[in-house]
Amino acid sequence: MTFGERLRQLREERNLTQKAIAGIIGISPRMVSFYESGAHFPREEGTLLKLAQFFGVSTDYLLGYSDVRCVEQLRKLNQAFQGLPEAERESLMDYLDFLSAKQKRPKT
Repeated sequence: MTFGERLRQLREERNLTQKAIAGIIGISPRMVSFYESGAHFPREEGTLLKLAQFFGVSTDYLLGYSDVRCVEQLRKLNQAFQGLPEAERESLMDYLDFLSAKQKRPKT
């Protein structure tokens, strides 16, 4: 998905208008429309950060570099992982590898 598609999806999931987003972020509704259509891209880093913070996603998600939406969940997972003893972290990584491989296997 493109930046514009992700922005539109996030806005529509919250039943917000382009005008509402524009007011919250401090840009014009027309600019939100331009972003969503792909005609323009935020030139100022602050605009991108405001959008990410408002929607609770990372800038990487907005830009399409990541499909992980919830920054808070990642933070909690990382915190819990770091709190584990090394042996348990290794066991958890092994289990994640197992689950990942299981997902990649063809269904019969």
